[in-house]
Amino acid sequence: MDYEHLLAFVAFADHMNFTRAAAQLHISQPALHVQIKKLSHAVGVPLYRRAGRALVLTPEGQRLASFGREVAERGRAVLDEVRGTTPSGPVVLAAGQGALHYLLGPAIRRFPKQTWPLRVLALAGADAIRAVQEARAHLAVAAIDDVPADLAATRLCEIGQHVIVPASHRLAARRAVRAADLAGESIVVAPAGPHRTMLDHLLAGHSWYVAVEATGWELMLELARYGLGIAIVNDFCPAPKGMVAIPLHGAPRITYRLYQRRAFTFVGSDTLRRLVVDTIFG
Repeated sequence: MDYEHLLAFVAFADHMNFTRAAAQLHISQPALHVQIKKLSHAVGVPLYRRAGRALVLTPEGQRLASFGREVAERGRAVLDEVRGTTPSGPVVLAAGQGALHYLLGPAIRRFPKQTWPLRVLALAGADAIRAVQEARAHLAVAAIDDVPADLAATRLCEIGQHVIVPASHRLAARRAVRAADLAGESIVVAPAGPHRTMLDHLLAGHSWYVAVEATGWELMLELARYGLGIAIVNDFCPAPKGMVAIPLHGAPRITYRLYQRRAFTFVGSDTLRRLVVDTIFG
């Protein structure tokens, strides 16, 4: 396999656009087409296909792109070692907005960005984990129960749910609430997804109303603060001023883990991993 062709394919896979990939590589589009065609012939399978007007990688293309990204990163690390220089490649962290805002902020602030540039991919759940598997990110923080076999996972914390209500609400004085206590309430909820599924299951059999659908804990809290309805959010979210957070009994607890590839790490990503773990456990 020609590694120049492999790295050209990585550029194409990152953009899924021949024009932008060729511009990044400072070659012509026809030359890029030729390199990817030769790589496809070398491995014996198609690496991409058309889906309507778009181009998408085949499963084999996805695997080869992941391998190519890791090869490029290993190459940079070896050159840094041979030259005796500090590894300079960026550290890439993938996590959802809630985890970034409420769990990872202190670690991100403490990370020595003057030594290693830090890139953040705002990806939640399976998308964050996939970014690590595809070598687009070094680390991911997500709440996924099944740990992929090709990744190492460190358990960070368990998160419950709490109900956010105005201080004047009928439930505000409660030390805890159950699903039955929320009957008749208008609730700010997330759109279709894991949190909404959990809520629908928990409140099944009780009459309640969707006040508004909103994406992101901060927006949900802000809409609750506006008086549109109460909110049920992860218990790492603080209650806004003038509102009260009450634990919700019966809600399943969510485990957040930090994921990384087993095959390769470098000092920058390991530094961030330690900061995340120390901050949450400290």
